[in-house]
Amino acid sequence: MSMDKVHLFYCSKPWRDLSYRLKIEAKGRCSRCGEVIEDFSQLIGHHKIELTEDNVDDPNISLNPIHIEIICFNCHNKEHRRFGNKQHVYIVYGSPLSGKSTLVRELMQHGDIVLDMDALWQAVTFQPEYIKPKNVRFNVFKIRDDILDQIKTRYGQWYDAYIIGGYPDKYERERLAQSLGAEFIYCESTKEECIKRLEQSNKPKQWLEYINDWWEKYSPPGQ
Repeated sequence: MSMDKVHLFYCSKPWRDLSYRLKIEAKGRCSRCGEVIEDFSQLIGHHKIELTEDNVDDPNISLNPIHIEIICFNCHNKEHRRFGNKQHVYIVYGSPLSGKSTLVRELMQHGDIVLDMDALWQAVTFQPEYIKPKNVRFNVFKIRDDILDQIKTRYGQWYDAYIIGGYPDKYERERLAQSLGAEFIYCESTKEECIKRLEQSNKPKQWLEYINDWWEKYSPPGQ
């Protein structure tokens, strides 16, 4: 399944590198409300000129800092209101610490829904993201399955849906995509980049095991 050119652009390394650099230069300050956000994943690189299939290949628009502002998630939600669009479903997959959640925040709009298993575990158990009590896994999986069923049947008035997960196995993610009528968004990274992000974060060192395990199991498309 193919993504449109705009989504592909937001997945590209040039955009992700530029967006991160601009967040650093802004010192985490939202250009709209002025709030300083320490967690850069809660900031959005927003194009003042809306990207389309026609202009996304023009770097003077898509990669020109003059046309990009750094805004917080709340201000980004207020910026976008979409009506009457067809519901699309995207499976966003990649290694731990590849930036999947950050990427989805760049892509999503107000009125979309996001299924992130790490966030779901936290919502149900109120534990840090790396603590997943086994005794409640059936409850978490039941909620996950209910949400997936709503996405599959296009239940509700949401706009687009993003499903965030590792999905290293090609056949598992292809079965899910076929079931949901979903498109893939691969959060491109290298194992070394993910390990470096781990070293720069405050996450427990056990995440190194998660990263290594994902890369051992990963089967790229077409293989």
